[in-house]
Amino acid sequence: MATEKNSKKFIVVIDQEKIEPDIARETVINFDPLNRAGKEGGFYLTEEGTLHIDDEDVMEAHKMAINKYPYDGAIKMIQLPHEEGEKIHQFGENSFRLYGLPEPDKGRVVGLIGENGIGKSVSLKILSGDIEPNLGDYENPPNLEEVTKEFRGTGLQTHFEKLTENNIESAYKPQQVERLPEVYDGKVRELLAKIDETRVEEVAEKLDIDHLLDRELEQLSGGELQRVAVASTILKDVDLYMFDESSSFLDVKQRLKTGREIRKLGEEKSVMVVEHDLATLDLVSDNIHIFFGEPASYGMVSDSLSSKEGVNRYLEGYLPTHNVRFRGDEIKFNRTKRSQVERNNTVVEFPEMVKDFGEGEFKLETCEGAIHKEEVLAIFGENGLGKTVFAKMLADAVKPDEGETPDISISYKPQYLEASDATVETVLRKHANIDSKRFENRISNPLDLEKLYENNLKDLSGGELQKVGIAICLAKKADLYLLDEPSAYLDVESRVRLGKMLKKFARKTEKPLMVIDHDLLMLDYMADRGIVFKGEPGKEGYSTEPMKIGDAMDTFLKEVGITFRKDPETGRPRANKPESQKDKKQRKANEYYEK
Repeated sequence: MATEKNSKKFIVVIDQEKIEPDIARETVINFDPLNRAGKEGGFYLTEEGTLHIDDEDVMEAHKMAINKYPYDGAIKMIQLPHEEGEKIHQFGENSFRLYGLPEPDKGRVVGLIGENGIGKSVSLKILSGDIEPNLGDYENPPNLEEVTKEFRGTGLQTHFEKLTENNIESAYKPQQVERLPEVYDGKVRELLAKIDETRVEEVAEKLDIDHLLDRELEQLSGGELQRVAVASTILKDVDLYMFDESSSFLDVKQRLKTGREIRKLGEEKSVMVVEHDLATLDLVSDNIHIFFGEPASYGMVSDSLSSKEGVNRYLEGYLPTHNVRFRGDEIKFNRTKRSQVERNNTVVEFPEMVKDFGEGEFKLETCEGAIHKEEVLAIFGENGLGKTVFAKMLADAVKPDEGETPDISISYKPQYLEASDATVETVLRKHANIDSKRFENRISNPLDLEKLYENNLKDLSGGELQKVGIAICLAKKADLYLLDEPSAYLDVESRVRLGKMLKKFARKTEKPLMVIDHDLLMLDYMADRGIVFKGEPGKEGYSTEPMKIGDAMDTFLKEVGITFRKDPETGRPRANKPESQKDKKQRKANEYYEK
């Protein structure tokens, strides 16, 4: 909590396994300065007996109370990063400030990672020349020649010299590809041919949009528009290519195909990529810059890190080179514990099911299976193979032609969410007691919902609406919670929190979760087992039986044709670069997922 007397920002990390409620009550809670003063916001024990304090209420004076707890490492107080460094740009008084810039590197792909509102897109616009940096002087901004002097002796000096001379061309693929039909009215082929008509067929085939060339842009889905936007960027002959969130709306296979083409582009050109899917970012990037700070207030940029180091440090939430912790908790992929849920009681059994939508239409066949108490079951597969149809059959929203829908209560978060004309608080109160500590601890705080309570659903961004949909789903009483693409529209930080939240929710409530998603790192982190969907998109699909998550990942990766190795530091799966020694070795051993 930052106040006039306390400008530093702190968070507390608690190892609940080391917390004994009686001792916590006598020490931390008793000596908490807010509790002693009779104020709200101090340490307290939840209904489940866990020790808790809201991040925004932590202040430096809490160190005394924490030091009273006798077990080392049980409670850690961490100071968050504060605003510092060379100011690159400020939009105005009390407006967003950016400190530092990533550096383009010819013949390499530079990845940018960080939550939304932290300066990634601003950086791209500065490097492309769309925004002239003012070095913090927004009233009397310097010219580009003066800016260039600030970067003397660095690669950025050369870059800004070229910008000054109008001697650098760039191509920028924006985030919001759904707006493409608003700026161009015509067919896909016509759009691409205006850029380079000699390579249209070649690039379209590589990105799997050759069947879309004679379609009108306004007829395309979000995923189709995304691949058209990537194609139009690749077709340009420029010095610097920038891809802002190129995996949105795409399934895993499409992400990997798109990533490969971006990577090939980076063999000779300067390429920069903003990406929220960590597996895709790791695959395409040679180097990574981490953005951190306070969304919508200020952003800072890390030094250049290798792709491995960049993703690992982001998951850890700590930058040793800067001695900065930008997140209190870290993500570790512990593969030794997650298969044990099969020993738990069975909550849901479902039979073989068939749904045939008619001659020439889609047909789905699914295997029988069971889901256990506390289990997180991942659903893998390309788009158009029936994952959502399967979810709707389980939720009794679609009647199977063969097989019976299980007689259980299911809370279902659909793939597409509709925004009603009501405030977030009004909608949430229809489904939950949002004032209860249980809702706050398990749902509201992890999703950072409270700041949205007064907003109308129609005014929310896609990510904010997604969080509300997840909250409504998890707030209901049910035997099984089924979430269809919960990571869609979320930035990387929100996905990290979501993975931890869903895993913890299943364990705390002892209820099973079934999660359909395309973020492989998130699924690998939180799932115990998985089901893989195969077939021909849009025509027929069939599922495997539930299997251990490692086997499911291996089966799925063989379908999409890519190998993943195990990172020795975090245990996370890392996509091998195509044709690398490790890639060839795993393919030869028929081991697409290193366990």
